[in-house]
Amino acid sequence: MKIIPSSGGTYIVLVELAAPTTITIGKLGDLSLIAGFYAYVGSAHGPGGLAARLRRYDVGPQRLHWHIDYLLAKADLTGAIFRADAERRECSWAQWVADQAQDRVPGFGSSDCRCASHLFLIGGAEEMREMTRACGCQLKALATIGA
Repeated sequence: MKIIPSSGGTYIVLVELAAPTTITIGKLGDLSLIAGFYAYVGSAHGPGGLAARLRRYDVGPQRLHWHIDYLLAKADLTGAIFRADAERRECSWAQWVADQAQDRVPGFGSSDCRCASHLFLIGGAEEMREMTRACGCQLKALATIGA
């Protein structure tokens, strides 16, 4: 079991949406999402770094702030892929995930950059495993974040 560091870094949060749903998110409005596995790319360079950010997603936010908070209120968090370092890799990782994905959710999580999206529909469980293998990483069980 790998401990998630409190330093900054980049991450991909993996979530499963069990049933189709509509989520209302501020300026994005109503988003209709189909059931399946999604990958959200983000970065954590503030206080507490990766450990604090991924713990927040695991426990659930006390208030809905970021786009991903609204999705996590409806979806199951299944894992995360992360890299601790000071380099800002969020947009390049988002492009890599976009190349693996079946679809993207326009504007989701990318209001502070020029990317089309930071949330991607990967598909089913097998597609998620293939994407995880392709990036050379293993799923990190988020249940172990606080350990």
